[in-house]
Amino acid sequence: MNRKSMRGRHYWSRIWVGCLLLLLPLAQTPAQEAYGKSDTPLAAEARGVQIRTVNPDEMAYVIKQILLRHYVEEQGLQATDKEIAALLNRKQEVMEKDRKVMEVRRKQLEKTLAFNPPTGDARIRLEKELASLNGMQQAMAEADSRAGTPESAAAENRVARAFVEQWKVNQALYRQYGGRVIYQQGGAEPLDAYHEFFKAAQKTGELLIVNKDFEPAFWRYYTTDSLHKFVPESGNQEEQAINTPWWMMERKTGQ
Repeated sequence: MNRKSMRGRHYWSRIWVGCLLLLLPLAQTPAQEAYGKSDTPLAAEARGVQIRTVNPDEMAYVIKQILLRHYVEEQGLQATDKEIAALLNRKQEVMEKDRKVMEVRRKQLEKTLAFNPPTGDARIRLEKELASLNGMQQAMAEADSRAGTPESAAAENRVARAFVEQWKVNQALYRQYGGRVIYQQGGAEPLDAYHEFFKAAQKTGELLIVNKDFEPAFWRYYTTDSLHKFVPESGNQEEQAINTPWWMMERKTGQ
């Protein structure tokens, strides 16, 4: 198994553990009518929420969360208990397999580097892979240490809900606007549909970028093709990518 396939093999575990450790507020909307400190310059407004920040990336993130939370509510895209349970069951199944494969590979690398190490770039690659696996093992152990508590269960459900709702939003936006689809960490993303969605929000006044210096940075993600890897348009691949949750996709042998 080469290093590229190893990275693909642990794709799920890296995303899930990273989210749990950081406890990212995925797909959550600020409850207040203003985001940021009151003495910070106003950067934008989204659905009546003032966004105060000097960071254009933070502005873009908050805008997206606010508008998409409203979209979820208005389109009835909330994750159901059944959908969340299905994701969590799949997570458990895949991560257990990942643990076993990672441990076998880790021991192989330790043995190779201790008794028959290559030289030059080959050795550097193996050392980096081992360090990555060690880091992943430690992160999974930290996540395990939190397991079994009400806080851990709440975090697991929050992350699962965010993933399910993000997938449902992607589906709905693609059906509404169409366009090209890209590969993203959280699965296939309808890039052009998002672009049209935000343009429509700006046209209706639901989105107002007050700091015009931040506006190019906000749109750059949606207008710069070189930033993305696109799903092939042939053979119905875009439809398949959008309609199949990434956590339910079958992985090929050796991945």
